[in-house]
Amino acid sequence: MGDGDRREVRQQVSSGRGSVNTLAAGDVGDVHVTNNYYRAKWAGVIASAVVVAFGLVYHFADDPDVKDAIASGPSLRVTVQTKDSVVNHNGAWLFPGRLLSAGQTLNTDQVAMVMSKRSDKVDTYETTTLVTVEGNRSHTVDITGIHIKVRSKVTPAPGGTLLVYPSQGEDSNIKIGFNLDEPVPVPRNALPEGEAFGGRYFDNHSVSVKEGEIVNFGFTFQTVKWDVTYDLVLDEVIDGKHTTQTVTNGSRPFRTRGFASAYDQVVGPYAQDGSFAVTDRAKAMEAMCGTPCTVRLTQGAAATAK
Repeated sequence: MGDGDRREVRQQVSSGRGSVNTLAAGDVGDVHVTNNYYRAKWAGVIASAVVVAFGLVYHFADDPDVKDAIASGPSLRVTVQTKDSVVNHNGAWLFPGRLLSAGQTLNTDQVAMVMSKRSDKVDTYETTTLVTVEGNRSHTVDITGIHIKVRSKVTPAPGGTLLVYPSQGEDSNIKIGFNLDEPVPVPRNALPEGEAFGGRYFDNHSVSVKEGEIVNFGFTFQTVKWDVTYDLVLDEVIDGKHTTQTVTNGSRPFRTRGFASAYDQVVGPYAQDGSFAVTDRAKAMEAMCGTPCTVRLTQGAAATAK
């Protein structure tokens, strides 16, 4: 078939203007060849881009700036273990209602059983907590300070049972104390068992946490005056950038309660055989925090100003 006799085939071709292009029947094969050429060309471009992308990822994989930019989760992984749930250290707790009936006493094992089964108790005077942090950034995380974020602060309501259990020994994990009765609580050096608080902890301590490194903090929080709920806030510096991280007691804030003006019942290990029996508020408070009852500071440790 000559060129002059070539039959034309009209074929609808999609375009932005919806135009109709006329292709000669003998040219259709050329069109298919051209399409295959461009497909191969674009496939090569895409393959090259993928190779370049993988090369960049491999090149920057060990760059701490890149790793931290895409890191997930907080800069420090935190685990909180509140230690005041068992009778094994200096402590006092508030229980709703009355704990003992008239003339009843409890031995230490029975009190421990009550402590393990009752979830409605509230730490009184002191909360002791072990906070474990693990580095979760390529850059070192420097903890430059710790402060308290108060959620609520009220006078302790009267009523309920105050259970006291004076010190049974030293807890060497306690290093940092917070006096919640100070207008601005600051982290202080704590004597064993929180017997007294000294100077500011970060005046002579520095804490740096590398990736994967684990650091333990033993805290004790004390108040005589208030019923306080609060969070811990860590002040951090990562590669020269300042940030903060909030630490809670699981899904709840921490809570420490001061002494109420009156209780329905006060119980302590003051029976002749050492078992727990009903006692009076003044005797229990003296055993916990002395007379007058205060959060004790070591000599020369000034309280924060208002």
